[in-house]
Amino acid sequence: MSGIKNSRLNLARMSSVCQRRCMSSKKGGSSHRYLQRQQRDPFVKQAASEQYRARSSYKLIEMLDKHRQLLPQHNNNLCVIDCGAAPGGWSQVVARRLSKTNNADKGRVVAVDLLPMRAIPGVQIIQGNFLDSDIKQKVTEALDGRPVGLVLSDMAPSFTGHRSVDAARTMALCEDVVDFADEWLADGGGLVIKYFMGGEEKELRDRLRARFDRVIVEKPLASRKQSAENYFLCVGKTPCS
Repeated sequence: MSGIKNSRLNLARMSSVCQRRCMSSKKGGSSHRYLQRQQRDPFVKQAASEQYRARSSYKLIEMLDKHRQLLPQHNNNLCVIDCGAAPGGWSQVVARRLSKTNNADKGRVVAVDLLPMRAIPGVQIIQGNFLDSDIKQKVTEALDGRPVGLVLSDMAPSFTGHRSVDAARTMALCEDVVDFADEWLADGGGLVIKYFMGGEEKELRDRLRARFDRVIVEKPLASRKQSAENYFLCVGKTPCS
C-alpha cells in the first residue's frame, strides 16, 4: 500500500509542476495542450510509479543500458558527478545502480545545481555553480580522493526565442561542461552531455573526439520527437599529452 501511496504522491507532484507551468504561460491553448500531453505521457506515469523525480530519468536509463561501459559497476571507487542535477532524476538512476552491486556510501554520486534539491539516498548534494572555485572545493571534499569515472549533464540554457542567441548559449554551456569534465575525469572515464542540433555542434563533436576514444550520438526514446535535443556519449577519456 505504501508503494501505491508514494506513486500517487509522485504523480501528484509532477502534475502540480505541469499545472504551475501551464498557469504561468501566456498562451492558454498551448498550456492546455502541454498539460494534456503530460497526462498522456507514459514516461511521466512510469516515473511516478517507480518514484523517479523526472521523466528524463528514462533517457539516462536507456543510454546506460545500451552503453554499459559508461558505468562499470565493478569499480568500487567510482564516483559520478551530475552537473545541473535538479530535480535529481539522473542522480537517482546512478545512485540506484551503484547501490545494487557495491556498498555505496554518501559521496559516490555528487550532484551539483544552482537550485536546492531534496535529499537522495547515496547522493552528496552541493548547491551552487559547478564552475565556481568554492563549489569545486566542495566537490573535491565530497570525492575524498576517489577518481571520477563519469560526468553527466542534462542541462539546457534559458532560451530567448532568438535562434542565434540560443545556439550561442547552448554551445557555451556545453563547452563549460567539457572543460569541467576535462578537469575532473580520470583517464578512461566517460561523459554524457546534452546538446541541441542547430549547426554548431560539429565543433563540439570534433573537440570531444580529440579527448575520448569513442563519441556516440544518441536520442533516447524518452526524448520527445519534436525536440532538437540529442546527447553525446563519450567513452574512454584519453590521457593529456
